[in-house]
Amino acid sequence: MTNKRDFKKYINTVCDNIISDMTFAAYSIEGANVKGIDEAVIEMLRAGCAAVMKSNIKYDKTRRAFANNRAYRAARKKFFHDMYHKINTEFSASIDAALKKFNAALPSSQAKA
Repeated sequence: MTNKRDFKKYINTVCDNIISDMTFAAYSIEGANVKGIDEAVIEMLRAGCAAVMKSNIKYDKTRRAFANNRAYRAARKKFFHDMYHKINTEFSASIDAALKKFNAALPSSQAKA
């Protein structure tokens, strides 16, 4: 991600799309376990909130801690890149867990399709 704002927009968009699909399935697929789907939706909301909250970290070093501007910018860029990568990995794992709950809540005829 290029910056914190774009990363947060990405997280919110992914969560919104997955939750809307889950909600649509809960009310349109006959025989779906609505409580199970609700648990999956809640897990998605928690994952999105956690990812956004974790991205509110600021770089703790100042320009004076480095020899020149180039070294400062490189270190700061690497810090944010690593942070976004770690948060995105955790977010993807949370999505996978929520989707497993969602798939378990679907009737067996829909899960195979």
